[in-house]
Amino acid sequence: MKKYIITFFVLVVLGLIGNSVYTQMTKDKVPGKVKRLDCHKKTTAFERGYGLEDIQEAQELLVHGNYRIISGIDKATYMKSSLFDFVDMEKLDKNFAYFLLQKVENERKKDEIVQVEYKVYENDKEDPKKKSDNCKLFRGYVVMKFKNQNNKVVYQIQIDFMDTQGKDIPQTLECAVESFLTYKGN
Repeated sequence: MKKYIITFFVLVVLGLIGNSVYTQMTKDKVPGKVKRLDCHKKTTAFERGYGLEDIQEAQELLVHGNYRIISGIDKATYMKSSLFDFVDMEKLDKNFAYFLLQKVENERKKDEIVQVEYKVYENDKEDPKKKSDNCKLFRGYVVMKFKNQNNKVVYQIQIDFMDTQGKDIPQTLECAVESFLTYKGN
């Protein structure tokens, strides 16, 4: 009987140690959360690729100047929206277009294009669906999608921005593009 009790306690202790080690190893492992680039380390970023071959083709199209930009906004609804009092989307679009132009290595026009869609979301801190106070720490986030000729999303990234007036949105957009261009799959 004493032998069974000792075996039981040893198994319980080993189980607790194993669970502790597993928890420590996986506590920051959120699916899709990335820290590949320096810009990912400054804030929270989630990315997802849909088919490496499609992504590589879209990357090629972008660096050869075959792209179209579409942008949008999503204002807060539960709290008074104020972000877009400071953010001029027309100016942001022009700056982003200029940034993308700098990424073109050697222009080779094709009939195919990659569609670069981005949307700036204002963090609605009064939204009753917010799960924790951590959801209220950032000012907003950008979702950028890269779509192929068939309107299929081949890569998507979401990155938070912190500045109350959205002054860091241009850097967030640049980080999203760098993430796409350096993506090699999981």
